[in-house]
Order: sequence, then C-alpha cells, then structure tokens
Amino acid sequence: MRETAVHNGAMEDETAVPAPAPPELGFLEFQQIYGPIRALSPAEAALLFDGAPFRWWVAGGWSVELGAVPRRFHEDLEVAVPRQDVPSLRDWLRDYHLWDTHEAGLRFLAPDVVVPIDHEQLWLRRDAYSPWLLDLMLTPVAGNTWFYKRDQRVSRPVESVVRVAVDGIPYQRPEITLLFKARRRWEKDEMDFAAVVPELEASDRAWLRNAIALTEPARHPWLERLG
Repeated sequence: MRETAVHNGAMEDETAVPAPAPPELGFLEFQQIYGPIRALSPAEAALLFDGAPFRWWVAGGWSVELGAVPRRFHEDLEVAVPRQDVPSLRDWLRDYHLWDTHEAGLRFLAPDVVVPIDHEQLWLRRDAYSPWLLDLMLTPVAGNTWFYKRDQRVSRPVESVVRVAVDGIPYQRPEITLLFKARRRWEKDEMDFAAVVPELEASDRAWLRNAIALTEPARHPWLERLG
C-alpha cells in the first residue's frame, strides 16, 4: 500500500510525465497511521475470489515471484480486476469494507457511493476493527484487450497478460509488472528487476524494453540492461 492521506485534496495525474516520487511509508509507519495490515496470501485470495463472475489476477510484487519460495517479504497483496467489473466486484465483496484511495484521498465506499472513473485503487478490510487484507487495482480492459493505465498506446490481449501458476492461481506476467515498476524504481523494484529479467524469454525482454522506451523518459537506466 502506498502513501496517502485521509482527505479529498487535489489529485495528481499519474499518466503525466513523472514528477519526483514521494517517499514510500515503511511497513510499520504505514500501520501506525492507517492501522494494521495482515495481507492475504495469493492462495487466500484465490479462495476469496473462487467462483467470482469477473476476471481477476495477482499483480504487484507477488506476480514476479517465479519460484516456489518467495525471494522477499511482501507487505501487501495487489489483485487486478477490470475497471468495468467494479459493480460485480463490490457485490462479491459486500460483506467487507472497501476504501477508495486516489492520490492524496482516502474515502470509505458506502454502498451508494460511486467510484469515480479515474480512480484506480481500492483497499479492502473486513471492518474498522480488522486489518487491511489487499489492494484492488482497477485495470483498463475493453473487450478482450488490456491497456497499460499510464499510456494506452501499450496494449495486449488480456489472455496474454496473465500466467496461470501450477497451483491454478492467475498472476500478472512478470514483464508487465516490471513495466509498472520502471516508473519509480524503489529499492524493492530494483531487486525484482535484477532477479526476474534473467528469467524472461527473449521476446518478453524485448516487449518490456520497447514498452519502457515508449512510456518512460529517454535513457531510462533499465534499457541498457535489457539489451
């Protein structure tokens, strides 16, 4: 979960040319401000969404864990859901509390509150006495086409965005997750890049390099390392 604040202040446009990123709150500092986190595991998320009438897949740091044992600690779990499936998602999670987080704002989603079209992330917990469980990433999908939310010139068939692991859990493909991580390149992102790129197929490395060259400033430090 990223840094935010509980108010409805001005909204930064994440699709614009990137500005210097604010410092990311540490795991303990975040909890001191917003309450405890007890993130679901991917297996627990699979149980939560078993039988759901919408697509979903694990994104974020867990999606670049390609081995049987995680390489590092993950303070949260991100699950991507097509943006147009928000009504079905909210109905599926009606026994939980959803919070809309957008830039500097954090707002409880009462049943009659609409999620604005440009908002991209929800937080989930059972109630105010319970820890945060996961982040829901509202993802632009039109028909069977996935679009990169920061630059919709980048798109793919949605079936090629997801890989299904041996345990049956759908994960975002690692080259796509690394594209998201290329923007801010926090320490954990650099760790993931270094660990995952050697495991990518040549075609996936080429896709990532082309996508970064298209959507990030010139001379991005990952371009040379991608060959």
